[in-house]
Amino acid sequence: MRLFPLLVASSLAYTLHAQTTQDQSLPKPQEQKTLDPIYAQASRESARDHEYANTTTIDAKSLQSRQATSLRDVFALDSSVSVGGATTTAQKVYIRGLEDRLYSVNIDNASQYGNLFHHQGNITIDPMMIKDISVQKGTPDAYMGAGALAGSMSIRTKDARDFLRDGQRYGALVGLGGYSNQGYRTNAAAFFALKNTDALLWANWTNILGFHAGGNGGDGQWVQGSANNNKSLLFKLNQRLSERNTLTLSYNGLNETSTAPFATNLAERNVTLFAHTNYNHTATLGFTRQADSAKPSSTQVRTNLYFNQRSLYLKPLSQTSTNDHHEVGEKNIAFSNVGYNLALSNQFSVLDVEYGLNYQGVFVADTAAPKDAINRAKESGHIYGGFVKTTYTPSEHWVLGVQSRYDVFNYFDKNNQTHLTQGFSPAASITYLPTSTLSLRASYAYLTRGAMPGDATLLGDKDVLIHKNLRPESIQNIELNADYSGSIFCARVAGYYSRLGDFINSYAHDHDHSDHIHTPGEPHSHGGLRQNMHAPIEVFGYEGGVGADYKGFSSYASIAQNFPTYKGYLLQDTYELGAVSGIIYNLSLQYEFPRYHLRFAWLSQFTQRVKYKGYDIYNDQTGFIDKAGYSVHNLYINWEPLGEKRLSLRLSVNNIFNTFYIAQTSPFKNEAMESLDSSVRRAMPNPGIDARFEVGYQF
Repeated sequence: MRLFPLLVASSLAYTLHAQTTQDQSLPKPQEQKTLDPIYAQASRESARDHEYANTTTIDAKSLQSRQATSLRDVFALDSSVSVGGATTTAQKVYIRGLEDRLYSVNIDNASQYGNLFHHQGNITIDPMMIKDISVQKGTPDAYMGAGALAGSMSIRTKDARDFLRDGQRYGALVGLGGYSNQGYRTNAAAFFALKNTDALLWANWTNILGFHAGGNGGDGQWVQGSANNNKSLLFKLNQRLSERNTLTLSYNGLNETSTAPFATNLAERNVTLFAHTNYNHTATLGFTRQADSAKPSSTQVRTNLYFNQRSLYLKPLSQTSTNDHHEVGEKNIAFSNVGYNLALSNQFSVLDVEYGLNYQGVFVADTAAPKDAINRAKESGHIYGGFVKTTYTPSEHWVLGVQSRYDVFNYFDKNNQTHLTQGFSPAASITYLPTSTLSLRASYAYLTRGAMPGDATLLGDKDVLIHKNLRPESIQNIELNADYSGSIFCARVAGYYSRLGDFINSYAHDHDHSDHIHTPGEPHSHGGLRQNMHAPIEVFGYEGGVGADYKGFSSYASIAQNFPTYKGYLLQDTYELGAVSGIIYNLSLQYEFPRYHLRFAWLSQFTQRVKYKGYDIYNDQTGFIDKAGYSVHNLYINWEPLGEKRLSLRLSVNNIFNTFYIAQTSPFKNEAMESLDSSVRRAMPNPGIDARFEVGYQF
């Protein structure tokens, strides 16, 4: 069985192909009276490769079919993932209600840790350069899981062999696309692959001229600050040193510019406009040594050095307006990550073992921020850690997984204080596979994250201080999964509970005046205080779906909802933590004509209205929140008349009924300290109807 092609594949979060392939390889029952080693090994491999409802996998083919230009397009098929913010600069990813800053996010094994600005997103990459994305919800991948609380996200970029046709050694491609609401994109690439060497150089330019919000009769308003100009570059070199050893060098860079209000995720009028410039540079040097197939217990080695820097330049284009917020001002921020990862693994007949070490250095500074005796306007942190991960497969019916990390966090804050925190992060799971098509899984994880640099825009705010005794954050994640993957139908369901303790709130009001830093002889500050919260945050939730795949037709319907609570109340949207949305339903349909290389797809997303009394952790108060529901429908047509990887014609019509909507995970109020009862929602609306046409040709 071919795993749900195109749209459905990225929504399912399974690897059905691996499961089916192993099933087909098993001996027939009449030829097998006892369990011989070949049968047992095939069953164990199938169990090892099985993925679960807590995993989302997205591939390049799915992204290309949707002409993805934003994170909203990337995660459009997964009802458990919401994207707040309407522009590429502002978009934040919320997975099961929790912001991606609680996840470890990596591009080509390079950490993307950091919070440049709470009004902007944290994941910055051109979606068309992505080879695949794997999201582990609840329990992170131990290899790259340092500091992860809610899970991990691993992004791999493309390389030359993803473009070459069978038998082709070198080639090039060009592409051009236009968007009715409103913009264009052009890209060009050159690539080659020899016996031991392959390389790719690819440049993309996407210029969103701005957009109209949806509205009746197509009279949607022009959205101020909706223009984005993105230039991206990808270089990838793979050098095979020997039969088992490979060296990889990669670089991914993005430059994004726009003219918008200070807070790019808000639709504000009569405020100062800023020139926004964002950079993201990620470089890695990796080495892989494959295990010796002739030696069952041979060691596989994965290791890499990496560098990542994200920069934010904000410059006002005029004198600040009286309507601006107090935080508005020039910013020149650079957030850098450097690190090293090492993983060794061995595979035995019934046991897989992986173990290794990690180091990460984090450095952030705002050179435009004023400095004084207690505010350095820069911070740094270091993480030293190690991990071990084991998977025990005693039979074709059972899989036991155990892993643990130990990490030490050394944080030197802007107030000249050192915070040394550490902790273990153990996790365990048990999976029962009564048949080759059904799995039942239970998992538990206790994860810790020490104090590290937070929102970089606070570096220049002398009234925001850091508590001198920050404690490490910790979370307990419990989850139950059931997955069915038959020859035609599939289904999945997951229920989960998380308890987050000692969350470090970067925007808390300074209510306790007894333990603060102040300059001798000067008035004591009663502004903000970055400190641990006193009560835990609890998250209950579920997600599930059902799909079918039969003779070119595939469909998938899914549902998700979560309830992040504090002191018995649903949370008001919280920077660096999470956001509340109503029940989300997704429906995707696709029909493919393989003979003509033609695919039609339809995607519908329904989000129910949510109205509740929310808890504001910034001001320790409650207030009423009302977020309107909406439905958005997209059509996708993909045609490759000359066969795969030659001429491609793609048409996408997003928001085909021109619905006006504001993503429910966009911020509900402008400022953290603003009262809920007096706030008016000013989040930026999402684009109205947008027809996209793209043509590409590969030589």
